[in-house]
Amino acid sequence: MKIYAVGNSFYGDDGVGAALLERIREEELLPGAELIDVGTDALALIEHFRGCTGPEWLHLIIDAAKMGSAPGSAVAFAPAQARLRIRWDHLSLHGFGLAESFAMAAGVGVMPERVRIIGVEPAVVAIDTGLSAEVAGALPRILQLINAEVEADEADHPGH
Repeated sequence: MKIYAVGNSFYGDDGVGAALLERIREEELLPGAELIDVGTDALALIEHFRGCTGPEWLHLIIDAAKMGSAPGSAVAFAPAQARLRIRWDHLSLHGFGLAESFAMAAGVGVMPERVRIIGVEPAVVAIDTGLSAEVAGALPRILQLINAEVEADEADHPGH
């Protein structure tokens, strides 16, 4: 399993993915998971997908996503839902958004079979602000959602 953080930790709640990876490391959660911070380069996902596209690989992507929900809300969804779920265009922050990165990965034949996105509604996306109280307070709930996604995937793909 690979868990990716997409976002800028110096840009308020856009750093939620990096904060979650740090929490997973500190608390030694999800042993065996490869934790990868791709920063603001969503296209870097394509390189990490290479060679890991088969049914044995689960890819979880954590990103701040403006979805029209309450700040700190988190939802899991499939790559095909990225354009429908995410209202905020990441082009200004990441160069390419997740939907564009997934389309490119599919185009070059490296889109994994098992990908889930954990979108977290930001409250504040401004330089040097750190996580908002809403998003920081939601980290335990977001970790529960990640664990639920892992458990559901293990139930669907026993032995992987």
